[in-house]
Amino acid sequence: MGKIKRTNLFVYGSLRDTKVFKSVSGLTFTRKLSRAKDGVIYSEPALLDGYRKVSPDNVYFYAVEDKLSRINGLVIYNVPDWAMAEIDKYEGKRYESQEVHVNSGSGLVKAVAYLGCQASLKKDFGDRFHVNLIHELWLRKRIEKFFNRHTRPGDRTQDAKLERRAERELRATTERDLVISHYHSDAVSDYFLNRELDRPRRSIRQLFDDKHAEKYSYNYLSMVIKQTLLNQLEEKVLSLYRFELDHLRSSERYFKRSVSLLIALQMINSSYSAVTTIVTRLLESMPFGKHDLIDYVKAAAHASDSFFDRRVAGAYLQRIRWNFSPGLIPLGAEVELSNLGADAVEPFMAVSDKEDIAYDGFRYFSDFGLD
Repeated sequence: MGKIKRTNLFVYGSLRDTKVFKSVSGLTFTRKLSRAKDGVIYSEPALLDGYRKVSPDNVYFYAVEDKLSRINGLVIYNVPDWAMAEIDKYEGKRYESQEVHVNSGSGLVKAVAYLGCQASLKKDFGDRFHVNLIHELWLRKRIEKFFNRHTRPGDRTQDAKLERRAERELRATTERDLVISHYHSDAVSDYFLNRELDRPRRSIRQLFDDKHAEKYSYNYLSMVIKQTLLNQLEEKVLSLYRFELDHLRSSERYFKRSVSLLIALQMINSSYSAVTTIVTRLLESMPFGKHDLIDYVKAAAHASDSFFDRRVAGAYLQRIRWNFSPGLIPLGAEVELSNLGADAVEPFMAVSDKEDIAYDGFRYFSDFGLD
């Protein structure tokens, strides 16, 4: 077996984030040499002279020549060649790899850096990027910053963090649509991002005195809690195993997060008694009419932290990998909220005379804003 080639890599943009670096390369890095081990490589701050960072799209950074400037970044040591191949695909056609010398605490270090490709940058900036992953990672990072600024800004308590997670959960459809609609296009402006996300929070306070709504409240809030548990587990799976999930390489016709969602569903189903207990206790301690929707979402998000087990998630991922054999026909997963089947999502007139006896008259899920 040939010896693995290793390269020192200078990073100055998104790859300085350990989560992004792991999503791309499958590795992470540390600034403490004693913590370097398999899968964790050593890094330290470094300076690149003769270049400056520019961001013409206000999202991505490019290093361009400027004799009077320097760039602060990190030098990541001994990156294996297979990880460099993944990073090369991630950086895309607007960057070109060059050998540079950077100043670090260890002295002058020879490294590879991805610098702005002058020819590409001079073209019309409406060009598409080569790799879509960078769009999603940076867009989600900007969305996270939005909620940090708008939800109890500056408050670093656990409750504030839970409230931000709950706010994102309540706007999950908006966030998902933003990512999907801009997945193959250029950067999203801050104005557009703020306009889309800065909408009134969903609330159920207007239903507190509605006797007709009250009889459906337990079933509805049970569904909200279960959906939040599922979403939060899926986010944890995706964050932890982004690199592995990306390399299962399912067909483009599949839902992008099919595998991570499948793992989250398996975790829910294998511990359904625990889920039932969580739902029961939350609804007993938080009766309808005294708490708004975000309170139930916060409580469910908190419960998901103790519910998630990375060993169980890893075991499910391994099982899927062993049995993974994509066919020609994509799997269709349909979640039905009523025994009415297709009639449950028909226009109001089509279901006005139909009721679901098993669900105590439950008829139309868009009544709850779930469409």
